[in-house]
Amino acid sequence: MAQPSFDDFPTGSAASVKEQSRDAGLEDPEKAQPGDPDNPHTWSLTHKWLITVLLNVLPLVVNVGSSIVSASGPHLEEEYHVSSEETILVITLFLLGFTFGPLMFGPLSERTGRKTPLVIGGLFGSAAMAVTGGAVTDIWPSPIMRGVGMDIFIMTGYLGPVLGPIIGNFITTSYLGWRWVVWVTAIIAYGFIIIFFFAVPETSAPVLLTRKAHRQRLETKNWAIHSRLEESHTDFKSFAKAYLLRPWFLLATEPINVIVTIYMAFMYGLLFLFFEGFPIAFVEVRGWKPQIASLTFLGLAIGLLIALVLTIWYTLTVFKRQAMSTPGKIVPERRLPPMMLGAVILPPSMFWAAWTSQSSVPWPAQVAAYIFVGGALFVIFVQGFKYIVDVYLNVANSAISGNTFARSFFGATFPLFSPALYHNVGVPWATSVLALISLVLAPVPFFFYRYGAEIRSYSKNALASE
Repeated sequence: MAQPSFDDFPTGSAASVKEQSRDAGLEDPEKAQPGDPDNPHTWSLTHKWLITVLLNVLPLVVNVGSSIVSASGPHLEEEYHVSSEETILVITLFLLGFTFGPLMFGPLSERTGRKTPLVIGGLFGSAAMAVTGGAVTDIWPSPIMRGVGMDIFIMTGYLGPVLGPIIGNFITTSYLGWRWVVWVTAIIAYGFIIIFFFAVPETSAPVLLTRKAHRQRLETKNWAIHSRLEESHTDFKSFAKAYLLRPWFLLATEPINVIVTIYMAFMYGLLFLFFEGFPIAFVEVRGWKPQIASLTFLGLAIGLLIALVLTIWYTLTVFKRQAMSTPGKIVPERRLPPMMLGAVILPPSMFWAAWTSQSSVPWPAQVAAYIFVGGALFVIFVQGFKYIVDVYLNVANSAISGNTFARSFFGATFPLFSPALYHNVGVPWATSVLALISLVLAPVPFFFYRYGAEIRSYSKNALASE
């Protein structure tokens, strides 16, 4: 996702935005008059939350679309005479769009602002995933409230895929049929784009300053008024370095980035693996109807929502107190305690889900385990995301681009092998294998909580340890 305040392009940092306003003869956007309707920082709290919610609706719809067709697999097999593995490619190809799309829409949002790529997102869903996070950071100057906004944005990446199979199953088994799964998603997405176009303003400070400079040139006839964005020119070499080469360089050379990214990618892949694993566990093993079996995803959804509330509580209480105790100093390792808790909860929850999956065990025992699994998945992912942003603050766009590519690749490929895994070794042992992998990865946040500052001190790209 594109977050210009985190990268080192001329239009990217808060300092450069201030310089732009001075160059243009404009006021600093952070110190604009309270009545300035263009500056997101001067909006009322109600208006900020309204725009934040509207910004997150499209990513939610897009993420529902990533899994909603998973319920249509048997119908696709019957109608097109293909194997179950081939029908899974619907999910895989969709997620490959998340893998490559941000490489285009992220840089586009740096030059044209947030709104244009998000409107285009009605046609290309990955635009919403690439740009919404940057738009949220534009609105909230406080790092505390910005963190809460990011929690909500990341939640759409988990809650949407969980709701998709439930919605898809009930549409597919109704008189509408499987094609309406796609039609409904398209109608909602296009309908919201119309609302979005009229209701959501531009939020990018560099673009807003450029527009203001343009108005002042016309009003004053002073053609020297300009913004730095109008002067800057990003050639292909600098573009390739920042968005195509640097993400891979960070993944190849930065221990914190590569290890945390692998952990987060496994969490994301695990979520999409469940879309093929749950039908096996509840339809084939327990003999439920598909639409009833899809309701078991509500266990994951409940866990996600509980984890969201707890994460926001931690940000507004513990993390806020710690941040206020050292003003002006960023300590990335403060993001890790909730991640550590999630790392402890996930393995036993997975084993719990594994060995309550027999048809002889009452179903509530198995579904209850997934409440804890869902909560752990979200906490590990969201705090890992914040940790990477804080550690690589100066090049966070590049770090996030590499992270997005890796986790989307895991999400795209995990469903491909999940049917073979569950059918060959059975649900209990398949889930146990996944639990063992999560157990192996569990020490990651503990290790970086203890040694993260020291590791950062040896890095040229990470935030320096003080």
